Formats: sequence, C-alpha cells, structure tokens
Amino acid sequence: MPAADLEVIEYTAIALLLGWIVGYERVFRGRAAGTQVYCLVSMACCALTAATGLSPNWFGRPEMASGASTTALVGCLLTGIGFLGAGIIMRTGTNVRGLTTAASIWATSAIGILVGIHFVFAAVGLTAMFLAAMVLLPWAEGLLPGRAAMLVTLRYREGMRPEEEKIRAFLDERRFSIQAETVTASFDGSRYLLEFVTSASGRNRHHLLGRVVAELAQVQPIESFTVARTSRG
Repeated sequence: MPAADLEVIEYTAIALLLGWIVGYERVFRGRAAGTQVYCLVSMACCALTAATGLSPNWFGRPEMASGASTTALVGCLLTGIGFLGAGIIMRTGTNVRGLTTAASIWATSAIGILVGIHFVFAAVGLTAMFLAAMVLLPWAEGLLPGRAAMLVTLRYREGMRPEEEKIRAFLDERRFSIQAETVTASFDGSRYLLEFVTSASGRNRHHLLGRVVAELAQVQPIESFTVARTSRG
C-alpha cells in the first residue's frame, strides 16, 4: 500500500477515536445523535483534509497534481456540516432541542480537520475542551446565580374567570416571578386558559419548580394545568 494511503488511514483512525469520545458524551446523556454520526463526520473531514494536503500523490502521477487548496476545502466542509447540524434542531413551544448536539457535530468536524492537517495534539486538546464545555460548564452554572423558567398553562373550571393576581401571589410566596410580557389569556367558549412563563432564581431554583408543580393543583378554581420547563439543550 502506498505510503500516502497509509498516512491518510493512520490519521483518520485517530479522528475516529476522538470523534467517538465526543459522541459518547451525547449518547451518555440520551441525545438523539449517536456516536456513528460523530465518527463519520470526524473521519470524513480528516480524510479529505489529509488527502488534499497530499495532492501531489493524486491519481498516482505527480504531473497530474491539482494543487488543491486546503483552505477552500475546510470552508466547504464546515458549511456542509453546518447544514447537517441544522437538521437536528427542533423547536417545540418555548423549548429548542438539539442546539448543543448540532454545535457538537459541527465542532467535531474541526477535530477531524485538525487531525487531517497533522495537528494531532491540538485536536486532542480541543476534544478535552469540548468535553469540558459540555460536562463541566453546566455543572458549574448550576452552582452560580441564575434563573430557571417554565411555561405554565392553566385551564379554569367552566364559568370561572382567571384571577391573575391570585396566581401571582401564589407564585410570589414560593419565590417565583411571572414574566409579564408572556401572559396570554384565551376563551374557548366555555373555559378560560391562562398561559405565562414564570421563573425562579437562586441555587435551588430547579428544586423550586417541583414544589410549584406539586402545589399548583391546590389553587382554586383551576381544573387542570400543564407545566413545561423551557430549555435550549
């Protein structure tokens, strides 16, 4: 086997390993994209970049070398992988799913490109930093001041009208605040619906959400309710 082919295979194998490491973090968290996607993206970007750097060996004849531009190829790869990641992003109400997965797939292409141009140690360091960004940063953010929000939809009993002040007082007692610009009320001919986004701050903000859900049914005259956490995962 020609030395150029062995070189491409060698570096593509490294890209496979690093892509799998990044992909396993998503699998461990139960996300949609499996490790195969990350491995394929990383390997493909690495193989193409490495082959471009070895363009004098193309077609087995140096006189037919194309003088391909690695810079142009990198731009095309990043653009193409961007379209792949965009297909994973989904929006449901106030929730946006797939942003982190899409970003990590795009970032994996950078790992493959670095390996392809023989920046192996830089690719390893980048992999470590990607994992830190996806694992350690969310943990650190949970220890810092911030806000947790949820979308609340209240369905009132027939003939009863929404009492926003009563709901606001209920939430204030539990250290929640209603985002005024999100409040909407509707009437389907028999029952009123009140919808709003409420948020809590502090280190225990996520535990407060469960408390509100458990006690919201006690508020009269609510017939039923729906609570959904807002996320940008």
